[in-house]
Amino acid sequence: MITIQALYYDGRSSAQIPVSVSFDKSGTVLITGDTIRLSTTLDQLSITARLGNTKRSLYLQNGAKLETDDNDAIDRVCQTFTKGRWHAALHQMERRWLYVILALAISIMVVWAGIEYGVPVAAKLAAKGIPGSVEEQIGEQTLAKLEDWLFNESHIDTARQQHLQERFQQIASKGTGGYHYRLILRNSQKLGANAIALPGGIIVATDALLELAENDEQLLATFAHEMGHVEYQHGVRSLLQDSITALLMIGLLGDVSSISSLSATLPTILVESRYSRQFEQEADLYAIDRLREQQIDVDHFVRILTLLKQSHHSETEFDYLSTHPAMSKRIDLIKSLESK
Repeated sequence: MITIQALYYDGRSSAQIPVSVSFDKSGTVLITGDTIRLSTTLDQLSITARLGNTKRSLYLQNGAKLETDDNDAIDRVCQTFTKGRWHAALHQMERRWLYVILALAISIMVVWAGIEYGVPVAAKLAAKGIPGSVEEQIGEQTLAKLEDWLFNESHIDTARQQHLQERFQQIASKGTGGYHYRLILRNSQKLGANAIALPGGIIVATDALLELAENDEQLLATFAHEMGHVEYQHGVRSLLQDSITALLMIGLLGDVSSISSLSATLPTILVESRYSRQFEQEADLYAIDRLREQQIDVDHFVRILTLLKQSHHSETEFDYLSTHPAMSKRIDLIKSLESK
């Protein structure tokens, strides 16, 4: 027989009663105190797992609870009556630093693999289920925020803008995703020479990009690249990936209050998130296909990328080009494809 000292709580009040709890080999459990005498069986008890030397709880089916700090005795009970062996095994592992470090390493690897591989797959599947109207809403809301943050009215003369809109529609009409593309021209000292693709088919090009380009074909190559981001839903997928990752970390860290701040900054995340190398390659290949359809030399694409790379050697306040990694490798890849 194993006997322990415990405190009894009836589950209806905060009163605690010192009791003696005896575990008989037959599985009978006898609880006795000055004002209480109960008999139950071990299979009617729920024993919590051991956590260091903190107090253990034993729950009765009537809602009452026993609380004791005699962890060793409870461990003997579990071992004798083959109850809670899994908990006991966990406690034994907790006492060994090697197992703790191994468990920590495995946990980190699982979280990393989930973020690195699981989240992108989940985001891609989720993006496919988003209606086009929702993508357009996301794009419009993001544009509205950026109008106050990054953009001013374009300084390009009306005739030049109209000409570019007509050229843009020639290549935009070849989109395969059913998007209604719009080209918006804006001035932005912070953004410099760049173009941004927003979900739903909005493509924003800066005055500095128009001034940097040596001809319309270089601009069309840039627009075709941004169309690739729209067609493959890279903006939405990046938004979902960042959001899922943030929610995952909130769940792990328990900071529920961060959810509200996350939702408030989603448009900013959409613009500042760094496209992966895979996204950039997909958009580049898409651009090459559209240029060939329009019988535009792919050399124009290589040239505008080279000009962009050179222009961003100087430091800018907001370097969106940093979201386009490995520019030299991209140029080399396009050149290799062009020669085929």
